[in-house]
Amino acid sequence: MVGGILALGLASISSPSLANPFLITPEPPAFTSTFAMRYWYGLGSAGKDLYDASGSLLISRLTYDDMQTHTLEGFVRVDHSSGLFWKGYAGGGLSTMGALNDEDFAPVTTPYSSTLSTLQNRALGFASVDLGGALFRGPDFRVDAFIGYHYLNENMKAFGCRQIASNPAICGTAIPDSTAVIAQENTWHSLRLGLNVDIPLVDRLRLNVDAAWLPYVWFRGSDSHLLRIGTAPGDFTGAIPEDGHGWGYQLEAVLSYRLTDRISLGLGGRYWHMQSHGYAHFENRVVATAATAQVLDWKSDHYGVFFQGGYSFGAL
Repeated sequence: MVGGILALGLASISSPSLANPFLITPEPPAFTSTFAMRYWYGLGSAGKDLYDASGSLLISRLTYDDMQTHTLEGFVRVDHSSGLFWKGYAGGGLSTMGALNDEDFAPVTTPYSSTLSTLQNRALGFASVDLGGALFRGPDFRVDAFIGYHYLNENMKAFGCRQIASNPAICGTAIPDSTAVIAQENTWHSLRLGLNVDIPLVDRLRLNVDAAWLPYVWFRGSDSHLLRIGTAPGDFTGAIPEDGHGWGYQLEAVLSYRLTDRISLGLGGRYWHMQSHGYAHFENRVVATAATAQVLDWKSDHYGVFFQGGYSFGAL
């Protein structure tokens, strides 16, 4: 009888559910995170239309085109078990080529002028941060909504000038590519509202899609026509400030393959578009001339492919 009671007692102790009624099963970490490094091969263009003070007469158009950039960036995402998350990236790089087409229209400029310059020493810097939460979650997929902020800085510098239309007064005698003629710096600040979808395709292969609407874009620019800065009447006293507000959108998709439970490689693509409507502020910046602000429209597009290597931390 005593042996039977002892055997029953030992069996009870060996049972996982009865061995320690005060044992707490460990929970997964509250936070998980992913970090990735990316190389982005980018293409792009930017351009502005300058009008008179009323905005009814097109005076000139500058188009920065065929721009190719090489950038490095870091990406991070941190998720909480509640479904909340934040994510962001930051990076920068240099351009290897590009061209500027500067057009001036009649009747302000007669005859019509069109010049070409090469882009050199161009730089690109950017950063983005988003906060959001899960709308739908399953064991291996999720759909998120987020709100965020995006920053973009573009530096463009044009060298040389040759006339390709019929105006001999503007670069009729070609300016060599060793001479800087125009420097442009643009800064874009954008509010982001978007959705993010992460789904499995096949074993170890996943697709992540990010789409953001930019309902409010704030633009600040600086235009330096370097050969027109001087002290003679009609010369510029320095750079011409520019500003504006507008909208845009950003699309991004990444196809990633998990080499191990924590290490992955990915191939992605993105497209950014931003535009603004505002003014170029010539007032008090033209020698011996009562200049006024003129209407200005800007557009900027950047797109390309990127390669990434990522590492995941926390619970899998």
